[in-house]
Amino acid sequence: MRSFMSDKKTNWQDSAQKNRMNTFRSTFSSLIKMVSKNFKTELDDVFKKFDVFAKARQHLRHEEDKISNATTASINNSVSAGSASVEKRQELLSDAQENADKAADILLQLHRRLAKDYGRFWRKDIITHQLFAIPEQEIIEAFSLLAALNQEPIPTRTITFQIRVPDEYEKPEATLTVSGEAYVFGLLDCIGELSRIIQDSLKSNQTEFLKRIFKQMESLYTELERFKEFPNRKDPTSKTKEHANLKFRIDVCGGQVLKCRRLLENRGII
Repeated sequence: MRSFMSDKKTNWQDSAQKNRMNTFRSTFSSLIKMVSKNFKTELDDVFKKFDVFAKARQHLRHEEDKISNATTASINNSVSAGSASVEKRQELLSDAQENADKAADILLQLHRRLAKDYGRFWRKDIITHQLFAIPEQEIIEAFSLLAALNQEPIPTRTITFQIRVPDEYEKPEATLTVSGEAYVFGLLDCIGELSRIIQDSLKSNQTEFLKRIFKQMESLYTELERFKEFPNRKDPTSKTKEHANLKFRIDVCGGQVLKCRRLLENRGII
């Protein structure tokens, strides 16, 4: 009897142990599947974001030459307007505005297309910072230069412009918001172009015009000088590492302001 009871107890213990092991295996297996599912989901999400970035880069390659050509034409027209006659200046500034609007419109349409195609995976803030920095910087430079020449306030990070609609006389307005870094470096580029305008216009005897342009140039530099605190920020348009440094760029602009001040003082303009 004792032997029977002992065997029965042993069998019960073995059965309980097997049940515990089976429960443990089942729980462990479920946990592994859950962990595997979690990291697979994460990798799927990251892969999609990488894919969106690659697609955005591909789309931009098709458009960046158009944007660059438009901003370059706008800036060159604005610089030429500085030393032109009053009548010719308005014509050049009108062409400059048209090209600046064209560049902004192309980039805005690209933003909209990517947002529509990729939904929640479209992170405009990240993509803009990494991919669209150069075209946004060039656009800010073009619009800021136009504002200075037209005696208008320097634009904010959100630019208002007119979009082109085929076969329609009226041009509706649209807005494009650029990244902070594109804004800062674009304004620094604008200072360089204002310096060119002042030096090209010295022989034209446009005293009031030169005073006004220099005042705008100096005001921009005064506001931007404090950004020297962030020297590690890099200008994406610079071809050399040392010249990309934000502090270096600001120092260069400071030298341009000083040079223009001396030129204007020597001629008794300021």
